[in-house]
Amino acid sequence: MADTELLLTNRTPEEPSLYDRAIRPALAEFVGVTLFVFVGCCALVSGDIVGAALGHGLTIALLIMGLGDISGGHFNPAVTLGVTLGGGLSAALLPAYWLAQLIGGILGAALARGTLPMGIYKRIGGGVHHLGKIPVDEEMMVLESVSPGWGMLIELVLTTVLVFTVLMVAVNSRTKTKLAPLAIGFAVVVDIMAGGMLTGASMNPARAFGPAVVASAVLDNAWTYHWIYWIGPLLGGTLAALIYKFLFASPSQRWVARSPSF
Repeated sequence: MADTELLLTNRTPEEPSLYDRAIRPALAEFVGVTLFVFVGCCALVSGDIVGAALGHGLTIALLIMGLGDISGGHFNPAVTLGVTLGGGLSAALLPAYWLAQLIGGILGAALARGTLPMGIYKRIGGGVHHLGKIPVDEEMMVLESVSPGWGMLIELVLTTVLVFTVLMVAVNSRTKTKLAPLAIGFAVVVDIMAGGMLTGASMNPARAFGPAVVASAVLDNAWTYHWIYWIGPLLGGTLAALIYKFLFASPSQRWVARSPSF
């Protein structure tokens, strides 16, 4: 009976099923992003940048600990792109991961809207990221708005830091570590503390997209300069992968100066 089943499914005993290869990892990404976006939106209620940074960073660390062995624990389309380019994920899985992450972002944002009182929900802007203002003269209370171009560059650099960390601690065969969840969580904390007041430090199109979709029904500016939170992170993920593959990947995985084969 067992041999007949293997024949009908066209699998060897060692080959994982389609569910284990693709569906289960995509479901892990969906659940992870849902929980991450929900907690991330709620973490903004305190109005404290440190609280927001720790809320996002510690949640990512916990989710990677729990789901990382199933999907890699990306929970971010920019991370998935960078890991794919870096050789840590099959390109065939990238569309499924992205779709699961974006749907998870919408559900997580919807849960935040459904559980938070409307007054508080509007006060945090629905968790939507916006460009901030930089004080240039404290005595005159003069603030200078972050321009869209600078905002995109900030998101690019912050995402490069995050994705490069992921590649070095979770993908590179020589430097990956069991402490990868904490290292990645720390990268998120550091990035938000550095750029949270400037752009919101999204680094994650799913984290930006979900709240924008849900909040657009009650906020007029939910989609203002939304493109920044796609182009910046995706370029940052690509840049991190290029730096990794050209300079810091294991010798057999680098694109240049590869180890000779014997």
